[in-house]
Amino acid sequence: MRDSEKVTYLNIMIDTLKKKETLLSKLKATTLNQAVILEKDDFDADNFDRTIDEKQSMIDELLKFDEGFMELYNKVKDTLMSDGKDYAAEIEQVKAYIKKQTDLSVELQALEEKNRVKLSVHLSKGRQKGKDFRTSSRTVAAYYKTMSNHHQDGDSYFLDSKK
Repeated sequence: MRDSEKVTYLNIMIDTLKKKETLLSKLKATTLNQAVILEKDDFDADNFDRTIDEKQSMIDELLKFDEGFMELYNKVKDTLMSDGKDYAAEIEQVKAYIKKQTDLSVELQALEEKNRVKLSVHLSKGRQKGKDFRTSSRTVAAYYKTMSNHHQDGDSYFLDSKK
């Protein structure tokens, strides 16, 4: 026999999973946006940082959904184990949402890994540019030092041919 309280909990769990799936889709879209940012030669660090902040707020919200889901699951798991046939339709919905979310999570992990590699390339380019700048600065400094040693104060650049 179905308990209306348990059905309510299961429906709330399903709603939570729907919201979580929507949020995971948004997270995937933001991760794809990061990939676009990383593809460009003129890397926009501010825009990339903004996407990191967006993703962090989404991840925080996902964690809240997970906590709420587990809290509800703990309230109904004994009933589901013993009377699972009475709640088969709801259980199937929960399983379907969890499968979709697992697939989305795997996609996200793959995208994150690709982005991590791209970011490493950008950072190494930035370090190389910094190294090139330091080398250029040293070369310029050495040139000025060399040139300043050739001309001492009081020396004339011109020869007075009349004397």
